[in-house]
This record gives sequence, C-alpha cells and structure tokens, in this order.
Amino acid sequence: MAVVASRPATASRRSIRSREGCSTCKRRKVKCDEQRPRCSHCERLNLECKWRPQSSAHHRRQASTAQNLSQHSPVPPSPATDGSPGGSATQQAHAVDEVFDYASFMWDSGDFWQQVSPLLTTANPALGVAALPGAATASQGVSGPRPDEAPDQSMQMPPPQLPAGEDRLMDFFARSDNPPVLAEVETQNKWLAMRQAVVDMARVSPVVRSAILAFSNVLVVRCEGPWAAVSQVYYDNAIRELAAAAAGCPREHLVAALFFLAYVDILESRIDAAHSHLNRAYSVYELADRGSLGHVEKQFFLWFRILDGRAVSAGGDGPFLSKETELMLTEASPASQSLEGEGASTGANADEGGPGSDDLGDGDLDAVLFQVLYQPGIVFYQKVQSFMGRISKIDPWHRSRGTVEDETEVMNVAAEIAADLRSLHDQRPPLMDYAVAGRLTERHVSAHLAFAITRSFRTYLSNYYASKVHLHRVAYKTLPLTREALDALASIRRLARRLVADLAAPDDALPVNMLWPLLMLGVEEQDPEEKAWIRAQILRMEKVASNARITAQVLEEVQARQDAARARMDIRSVMIAVFNSVFAIV
Repeated sequence: MAVVASRPATASRRSIRSREGCSTCKRRKVKCDEQRPRCSHCERLNLECKWRPQSSAHHRRQASTAQNLSQHSPVPPSPATDGSPGGSATQQAHAVDEVFDYASFMWDSGDFWQQVSPLLTTANPALGVAALPGAATASQGVSGPRPDEAPDQSMQMPPPQLPAGEDRLMDFFARSDNPPVLAEVETQNKWLAMRQAVVDMARVSPVVRSAILAFSNVLVVRCEGPWAAVSQVYYDNAIRELAAAAAGCPREHLVAALFFLAYVDILESRIDAAHSHLNRAYSVYELADRGSLGHVEKQFFLWFRILDGRAVSAGGDGPFLSKETELMLTEASPASQSLEGEGASTGANADEGGPGSDDLGDGDLDAVLFQVLYQPGIVFYQKVQSFMGRISKIDPWHRSRGTVEDETEVMNVAAEIAADLRSLHDQRPPLMDYAVAGRLTERHVSAHLAFAITRSFRTYLSNYYASKVHLHRVAYKTLPLTREALDALASIRRLARRLVADLAAPDDALPVNMLWPLLMLGVEEQDPEEKAWIRAQILRMEKVASNARITAQVLEEVQARQDAARARMDIRSVMIAVFNSVFAIV
C-alpha cells in the first residue's frame, strides 16, 4: 500500500517540475514548480518571474490582437532630444522592471526601453533602407509580423524594401534614444549623430544592418514584456555576415557591427561571446593606423571602453581599459570630437551670415557650452573605468591568491594603482570642485546646464572614491581600513546626500551610476541607520535600474555574513551562493 501510495506523489512532482518552467529558473539552472504567474523560487528570492510563450498558436492570437489594436494606435513619436547625457534618465520609467532579468547588468535610463509600445507591430512597406533617415516619422497603417520571425534570407543589399519584421526593427533603431549603457556618459546630440552615421552604413553594409537588427530585436522584445522571447535568427545572421565579410569589410563597418553584437551579448548574458567580440575589436584598434581613424571609429572605441567596464567585472580581460588606450581620450579636444555633420554646417552658415545664423538659439549655445564644460568630466570618468579593470585583474577571480608570493605581488600592484588614483585626482577637471560643491549656478550658466553638470560630476567623483574602497577590499581584504579608504567612504556619503538633497521630488532616484558607489559604501558601513538609508536609496533607483532590488538584497546578505564572521565577504562569492549567478554593478 505504501509503495502504491507513493507513486502518484512522485509522478505529480515530476509532472510539476517539467521543462515548461519559467525562464528565470532555467537561467539559474534550478527546477521550477511552474506555479504561475510567479513560481515559488522567484517568490522566495523576490525575482522577476519570466515565462516563455505557451504555444505558437498563442503567439499568433496575440499578434492578431496587436495588429487590430495597432490600426487604432499611433506609433509613439521620436523621443524628445535632450542635449545633456542622461537627460532621459531623470524621467520616470514605469515599466522598466519588465525589461531586465536579475542577471542582466546593462541598466541605465529607463526611457530607452519604452520608446516602442508593446503593441508596435506597424510597419511602412515603403520604408526601405534608403528611407531610414526619415524614419523619425511614425509608420502608418500596415501591420507587420513580430520581430522574432525570421527575415527573408533571399534579401540582397541594397534591397528595394525590407521585410516587415526587419522594417520594424530598423525603424526602431532609426528613432531610438541614447542607449542605456551610454545614457549617463554621452550627450544625446552625439548619439543622434552617431545613429545617423550607423543608419548610413546600413544602406550599403549587410554586416552593419544585421548587427542593428540583432540589437534592436533584443530591445524591442524586452519592451514587450516577460512573455516575449528573443529570437536567435537575427543574431545568428549577424554572426554569419560578420564571418563572411571579415576579409573585405571596411574597418568602420566592422567596428560598428562588433559594438552592437558585444552589446547584445552582454544583455543576453553571453559573457564569453562578449569577450570574444571585445577582444576582436581591440585587435582592430591595435592594428589600425591612429592617424587613419575617423571620428565615428574613435567614438565607437570610446564606447567599447564603457562596454568593457561592464564585462571586466564578470570575468573579462578588459583590453580597452588598459593605460595605453587612455590615449584615445586625449587625442582630440572637445570641439574637434564632434562628428562630421553634427553642427558643422550650422557653424559655417553662421560665419557666412547664412540661414544658420538665424536658427541659432539659447538651446544651441547651451549644447555647445555643455559639450565644452562636460567633456573633461567624461575623460575623468573614462579613466576611472580603467581602474575598474586594473583592480579586477588582481582579485581572486582573475589571478591566483593566497600564497606569500601572490599577496606580495598583489600589494605591489595595489600600491601602483593607489599612486595612479592619487595622480588622477590631481588631474581632475578644474570645474569639478566648483560643481561638486554646488557653486555652479544660474549666475554662470543656465539652470538646466548647471544641474546636469553638477549631478554628473558628483556621480563621477563618487565612482572615483568607490575605486579606492574597491581597491582596499580586493588587495587588503583582511586589514583595517586606511585613512585614505575612510576618507573615500566619507566622500561617497557626502556626495550621495547632496545628490539626494537636489532631487526634485521625493520619489526621484539617484543617477544609475551611483549604484556601485552606494554598494561600496554599504558593504563597509557599520551604523544601522546609515545602512538603512543606503538600502533605501538603492531601492529608490528601481524605477531606472531593475537590478536595484537584487543589489539591495546582495548588500544585505553581504552585511549579514560580514557581521556574523566579523570579516569581509567577497561580493561575487555571495552572489553565486545566493543567486547562482553573477551580475556586474558598474
């Protein structure tokens, strides 16, 4: 009787724990109990519970419904242009939690993910690649398939028009706002100029077009909610195009394609593939004649440093974060770093007294002032990113540790890094001290410009001080904090409170790039009230950084283990122990 009674229970458990579990459990490689809408694992760990589509018929019904609705729903207009970086990051992002899963770490501005409505299935059949520069106009009327449908493999470049699925993705890219990873470190105007340059490449380059399709597909599908699944078709096509075009592909096209593919790899947690594409891009940079690099290539290589800063904390080599590549940051002045066509014609017309001189307004002057005043801050922050790579390379995940020889070598490297950090502080932009102290006001520049520069410089300086704390935790894990590390923690706390004090509304959030400094502050904080305040600020960032909640959970777990052991705990080890995965916080 006991044997007979036990069989149904066993069968029941096996039927519940089938292959139809949620995507979050599948990614974490744990069995799911398939309890919808949120399984027990996701409920227990407070994770976003994503589900794959139930059936192809369900997809067709959903697409049909969206098609009917799209005939009455206009395509969202192109996002408003903001000349300052992270301009969209200050807006509220009500649906950003549906964008990222817990292991993703490309979080920044929430608005980028919501430019396309989940019901955006419209496509203009007359919009071919040649028509992309005018794609900011909303597509009208004709419905197209979902982006995860395979593109027409018989299409040749340049085609008379794109298949409807590809058309939708290209239209998305041609109207896109500053990508999340660049939102806090790049101006919107620079992105618009780069976006136009990439669209122009896509007219003649299959490899660039394929990379854009793969990039846009991931972002559009994530906009559609946790039920959507990213199709590998576009990515696989891009990889094939990249392999086929490697020999005769223009360098500019190759660099652009590698950037968007590396971006997709990081979003999809394909860390090995991301490292491969980053290393290949670095090889292109090493082999290139520096004098032959165009403005677009230089800008992409600068953006590769941002991607590499994300990848290195997940085990990457950080080739773009070396001291040698910092030369890219100082090769051109802020004025000469503008892309061809980005204001050049306007300036020429103004000199000649032509139409451009009548069109210049205060907004144009603000944009120019912002670029000139802000560029030194970008250079400073990019150099801080380099220290992320250098410090990560001496942690236990990147090299051997534990022996006397190992620790002696690590301390020697750490002493060199600490000296370089002090040198970087001495080279900080002259405007930074005034902005950080709140002395850049409307008496000097416009209120918007003063706020944007002050907010950015405080964020960048906080990340600088976070590097000092990070260095101590990696190199001198068992030793008490030095006076330099204590001062760095006090500076992060002071800067964070100033940023909070300047928030316009009680529910506004800190810049997303403050997540890392707050984590470094939190893992060394001893005061219970300060711990609670830090956690509250991290949780407030959830509207623009869906990793904020899980970051707060990791912080609490690290604090609890450190209090119990009376010793520092490695953050990455805690992530693996609790979540069976690692996500980067940069």
